Amino acid sequence: MNKFAAAAVLGVASVLCACQTTGARITHLYTGNSEVEVRETLGRPDAVRVLGDYEVYTYLARHHSRLSLHRSDYTVVMQNGKVVQFGAGVAQREGLHTVVIVPPQS
Repeated sequence: MNKFAAAAVLGVASVLCACQTTGARITHLYTGNSEVEVRETLGRPDAVRVLGDYEVYTYLARHHSRLSLHRSDYTVVMQNGKVVQFGAGVAQREGLHTVVIVPPQS
């Protein structure tokens, strides 16, 4: 294989890896991950807000098809710079000191 073909294959492979959906990439997160690890895995959040002691990162669903009727945004809840919960849905305050992720309606 010549150098041009090898470079083309490498370029296509890197583009395909970068095209993973947020839903696929969020599976690489773990409770206790740092803010840096979250940003390395998911990129810059689309929105950041503070709910009491929690920082909430929102990642809007990115689908490759405009025909998709399914939409689910993803939320990462941080406390003291560490992930305490994450998943599909929207963060909502529950009581004075708790935040929960409410899953999307089916």
